[in-house]
Amino acid sequence: MTFSTELAALKGPALWQHFAGLCERASSVQERLLLDLTRRNANSRFGREHGFDAITSIEDFRRQVPLRDWNEIEPYVTALVEGETDALTSGQPVSRFVMTSGTTGTPKLIPANEATQQANGVSMALRLLGVLRDHPEVMRGDILALANTAVAGQTASGIPYGSASGMSMNRAPEELRQRFAYPPAVLEIKDPASRVQAMLRFALERDLALAIGNNPLNFTQLFDALPAHAESLIADIEAGTLTTPTPLPEELRQRLESDLWPNPERAEALRALDVLSARAAWPNLRLIVCWKTGLMSRFLDELAERCPPGTIFREYGYGASEGLLTIPASDETSAGVLAIHGIFFEFLPEEATATPDAPTLLAHELEVGQRYQLVLTTAAGLYRYVLGDLVEVQGFLGQAPLITFQRKVGDVLNLLGEKIDARQVAMAMESAQGAGGVAIRHFQWLADEATLGYELCVEPATDGEEAQWRTLIQAFDQELRTLSYGYDLRRGNGTFKPPRLRLMRSGWLTALSQRGGYQAKPKIVATQLAEAAFTERFVTPTDPAPAV
Repeated sequence: MTFSTELAALKGPALWQHFAGLCERASSVQERLLLDLTRRNANSRFGREHGFDAITSIEDFRRQVPLRDWNEIEPYVTALVEGETDALTSGQPVSRFVMTSGTTGTPKLIPANEATQQANGVSMALRLLGVLRDHPEVMRGDILALANTAVAGQTASGIPYGSASGMSMNRAPEELRQRFAYPPAVLEIKDPASRVQAMLRFALERDLALAIGNNPLNFTQLFDALPAHAESLIADIEAGTLTTPTPLPEELRQRLESDLWPNPERAEALRALDVLSARAAWPNLRLIVCWKTGLMSRFLDELAERCPPGTIFREYGYGASEGLLTIPASDETSAGVLAIHGIFFEFLPEEATATPDAPTLLAHELEVGQRYQLVLTTAAGLYRYVLGDLVEVQGFLGQAPLITFQRKVGDVLNLLGEKIDARQVAMAMESAQGAGGVAIRHFQWLADEATLGYELCVEPATDGEEAQWRTLIQAFDQELRTLSYGYDLRRGNGTFKPPRLRLMRSGWLTALSQRGGYQAKPKIVATQLAEAAFTERFVTPTDPAPAV
């Protein structure tokens, strides 16, 4: 019996107590988990190629299996897609593929099997247990859960693929599914605008107390659609119908409308509002569970303005298409305890290069306050996979670290050795907004390799005078110089000229996020400007005095 199987049989306080007990002995739990994985998969093609039958320790595993990135995993995954069932695992066939949610490029297909889905189910149950422990009142209302479709298609060999969020929604406990604000069939709507309108149309008849979804920007954009479609939404509620910008397939439309009835009383109440807004339509919305850590925090203030006063924001938890990686501890922190029951974790120090034989640390060997690159081994056959994420250790529960996501390892700009990372850019912008007295909806620090220069691209949330924009770019430049020695050195010697400010028209952030659907995470550092047509004008500052 696996650790995930043991935990899946438990509920309530017993579930948390058993998981906390595992954390007290995380070192031995992680070793047993790994050795069980290698033993069970010794007859897979990967296992045979890497001598799994001879592995009796973590040291053996490190010696036999090099660290690898996606390029080295992909040939095995391609074999799975084409029908080779034992390419990565033995006797544990892939039950589905999880599509990654990058904003550009072809989505990856991450293998998932019953073991990984059970591990994720336990992690989600632990997350929900914490929410209900701290906020039992949310069970008196309904739940708005944002997700993508669980099944977007099938491979040629008949294996379904879809989103991790949709799979989690389908595997939620029945008592929660009954409280969801819209039926899962809404996620089958392919047109994004029609899907949004359908979500709102169903949700407006519910008394929301809880909203769950990873990206806070998605909630802001969803709530902003309310006044724009108020007339149509209220008319549908009154008539018991569903109207969408793009006509739905007849069979899907009939399934959705079978759950609808005329509701003139609710329609009348919504018409009586001054403005159809989330704050007015759902006054009992108590809690939003979403990402608060890393660069997502910049979207929280704007979301809070749209919510009822006193709405609480709680960390959704760190995860990826490869699995749910942490269980958040409380409302007050974004740190979460590592999901040691279902994934074997290794860590590379922040500055280390991920060479195949680079030495790694184990979960119990980490230090509080230090940052590490994450390496995963999963039950679906991702062995020593360098995820490309940088995390920071905030504390420990027993031997299991409490970590927060910081940024992607690749979120660094480096024209001439200055190595400016996304966190430094975010900190500089926070300081600059205060100095300029303007609010920003989205920003991006852009490196131009042709001219070896930088510019700051900004979509304003409020109007600003020319002098305010000059102050903002100068304050940003000055603060970034204090945060980055390499940037300050090259600004001081004239290698880098003062950065210019590119003001973007309203709608730039929306256009960026729509590139990747509900999972889009618009970057704040880049070497190419996406949606350049939204450029409005430029502001070029004078060069301030060198940083001291």
